[in-house]
Amino acid sequence: MSVKFYGGVEGGATKTKFVLVSSGGKIVGRSEGEGTNQYLIGVDECIKRVSNLVRAGLQDAGLPQDTVLEGLGMSLSGGDEKPVQLLITATVKQDYPSLTRHVFVGSDTQSALASALPHGGVVLIAGTGSNCQLINPDGTMARCGGWGHLIGDEASAIWISLRAVKILFDHEDNFELCQHSTVALKDTIYNHFNIQNQAGMLDHLYSHFDKAYFSGLCKELANVGLEKADPLCCQIFREAGHLLAKHLYGISGKMNKDLKTREGGLPVVCVGSVFKSWQLLEEGFAQEMHSKAAETGIHEVTLLSLNAEASIGAAALGARSAGQDLPIDYSKNSTVFYHSTF
Repeated sequence: MSVKFYGGVEGGATKTKFVLVSSGGKIVGRSEGEGTNQYLIGVDECIKRVSNLVRAGLQDAGLPQDTVLEGLGMSLSGGDEKPVQLLITATVKQDYPSLTRHVFVGSDTQSALASALPHGGVVLIAGTGSNCQLINPDGTMARCGGWGHLIGDEASAIWISLRAVKILFDHEDNFELCQHSTVALKDTIYNHFNIQNQAGMLDHLYSHFDKAYFSGLCKELANVGLEKADPLCCQIFREAGHLLAKHLYGISGKMNKDLKTREGGLPVVCVGSVFKSWQLLEEGFAQEMHSKAAETGIHEVTLLSLNAEASIGAAALGARSAGQDLPIDYSKNSTVFYHSTF
């Protein structure tokens, strides 16, 4: 039997990763490129970039450029909604018929989950933004969050950064006084943005707002919390921990019972840089889970971090669209970093 190849795309707003996997489950090629969020660049440009990544992956694998993939899984930021998925699928088949025989299109959360939990679970993202996606064993899904920093992104790096600035400004304006000292918080914010007063913040908030740069404040706040145990910074991350748990509360009513009663409890794949500060998040998360356990029916949780690229999960989804299951040892793709009962 000839070897078949499957592609997996993990597409973000700023960067996209591609892996090429053989039917034996071995990664044979990789490539990276620009962001592929169709809301930012349009569907045509999105698929053009994906095609270029596939060709670069084939070159990396030493395969002919006219190799047709058996299945291509695209897990994309901006790929959540069914009409978008149908449009991307149709565009691939019409404009790039020699790219792949079968196509899967889904959200960027789905590849992370498929990398570690092929039989369902939850993926909780807290990076620059935040999102939470449930996929039940029967394939039904539910979502909480992922609506952007203007109305959401709770517990993400941008939320933590904006929350810190809000607390400081409210205190400085005598609008809502903080119970903790704001000295360390103020120094961290002023140093990060290189400003001398509150007015200097306006440029960063409005005319030159840069979400990625603004979110970078979160890492510095975490350092102050971890290294100096600053009470105010610790409080902000504790609040974020509560909000991470609230995402699970949001989807709990749509979870299949067997997910909640699985060995180890509800499995949650956690993705994003905010989880690097789990020491600061844990208390708030545990408090919220305890307080809502009776309502959610979630009495045990296992949180996992990915060891493998989420694009591998996308390749597995692409193979599944072709009616194949890749022989992947999913147990090696994640590590437990937190387990508790409530």
